[in-house]
Amino acid sequence: GHFAVQFAKLAGCTVVGTCSSEEKARALCALGCDHIINYKTRDVGEALARLAPGGIDVVFEGVGGRMLQTALAHLKEDGRLLQVGYISEYPHNPDRAAETAAHDLETSSLFWKAETIQRGKQTIYGNAWPKDFAAVAGCKQRVLDLHASGQLAALVDEKRTFAGLESVADAIEYMLSGEAVGKVVVRIGDP
Repeated sequence: GHFAVQFAKLAGCTVVGTCSSEEKARALCALGCDHIINYKTRDVGEALARLAPGGIDVVFEGVGGRMLQTALAHLKEDGRLLQVGYISEYPHNPDRAAETAAHDLETSSLFWKAETIQRGKQTIYGNAWPKDFAAVAGCKQRVLDLHASGQLAALVDEKRTFAGLESVADAIEYMLSGEAVGKVVVRIGDP
């Protein structure tokens, strides 16, 4: 998500980001996010209705569940939603059944089959990650240049350190906990 914020800003978009903590809100602010909604303290639907009364053009969505339903409810009539995950519906979440029941999409099928569906004039792209990495290879140097120039930041969570293959399960558990700010990295071999 933090890369999506920055790419959208570089493209001239007004960006609304959602997060679950003040720490994450500060990170989004530092990345240039125009509007930040902490879904633990604010109603996302009410905030979106105020910020974008005509609806949202594009949604980059990786939460699923109630957040997906809220995004769909505020998507413009001809808007596009790019699904990049559905973490609230993953098996680690004890409330996943309620999250899955919050909308009428088959999120796992949408994601794993990379389906594209139409809802009226709206388009929902399941698993919006590139399938053909050769097709996006040409972007690699541009992304590296943006990072080298300071226009693109890569956030790496520094609260916990994971080293060696034996720590992968702990790293995944930490990532799924929602506590990480940025990418969770497992160091393999000598630095």
